[in-house]
Amino acid sequence: MFRKSIAFTLLMVTVLSLFPAAAGGSIADLQYKQQQIEKQIANIRKQADALKGEKKSVQQEIDVLDGEIRALTLETDSYELEKQEITMKIAESEQKIAELNNEIDKNNKILEDRLRVMYKQGTSGYMEVILNSEDLVDALTRLDMIQLIVQSDIDLLKSISEQKTEVEELKISQETERLELTQVINQLAAKQNEVEIASRSKETYMSKLQSNLAEIQRQEAAMEAQSAQIEKDIIAAQRAVEYAGGEMAWPVPGQYRVTSNFGGRADPITGVWSSHGGTDIAAPYGTAIVSANDGVVIFAGWHYSYGNYIIVDHGGGIATLYGHCSKLYASKGQAVSRGETIAAVGSTGYSTGNHLHFEVRINGVRTQPMDYLK
Repeated sequence: MFRKSIAFTLLMVTVLSLFPAAAGGSIADLQYKQQQIEKQIANIRKQADALKGEKKSVQQEIDVLDGEIRALTLETDSYELEKQEITMKIAESEQKIAELNNEIDKNNKILEDRLRVMYKQGTSGYMEVILNSEDLVDALTRLDMIQLIVQSDIDLLKSISEQKTEVEELKISQETERLELTQVINQLAAKQNEVEIASRSKETYMSKLQSNLAEIQRQEAAMEAQSAQIEKDIIAAQRAVEYAGGEMAWPVPGQYRVTSNFGGRADPITGVWSSHGGTDIAAPYGTAIVSANDGVVIFAGWHYSYGNYIIVDHGGGIATLYGHCSKLYASKGQAVSRGETIAAVGSTGYSTGNHLHFEVRINGVRTQPMDYLK
């Protein structure tokens, strides 16, 4: 859609360039041409605003996706750390199992040696132990000790075997948990990859939007230049009469707060350093705007940047411009007097709040308004 709009705009620029503004044309002809160009500029600005809105939306989506990537990365790192801890526990379990196996083997060897000796000695071995006893009590005691030693060895082996079984079961459980964690980590990695692909795709689209926006802004600048030239031609075609004379009246009686002076400044909307061609005077919505001097209105209408505005010709190549008006009370061709109400304060066009943008032009060139104001 935007590509078609850009192509259409380029076509319009080409067509309009075939009819350059001639300084010798009538004011009406020049104003008509300027109005046609400003309609195209308004259309371009709508496209630019739409692109900026879409760009902002896409950037928000990118930010959300990048946030998801960060969250997934943190979650994956957490699971990786948990997996490492379990791997360490498994290694400890394997070490414990190895130690228990060694202990079982050692105790098995002791028991086997003892049983082997007792087997070789047979009944005579038991009898010898008993017969060597001092009395019956001693004999019974020695027999109980032999039984206790054998039973102790058996119990020890049984205990160690049970510990080994518990550790082996723990190891199996840990291995299962590690496998589950590995699966979760793989799933997170796959999801993170999908989100990264989506984010990169959005960034690619964002780059295209930026390119389209740059092209539209280039076209807007070209049309603004053409509109500015026509406006100069309008000023050049002013009445060939002498200046009305005297200092100019303050254009917004009772309101003297200047919010932006003539000259270089940071644009209040874009922040870009630019040249400000007039003086901005803050005032409540609807406050009366008066003509700075006697003269004739040579333009009263709409401009994409000035909004509702009026230009008054005061003779001698001097004209004043009143921009961002909420209402226009004077019309083209009307003679106005110094101090006569011609409009009301507003915030139309390229504006950030209620104020009057006031310009003084000498032969079409903007100059410092404060040099002419009373």
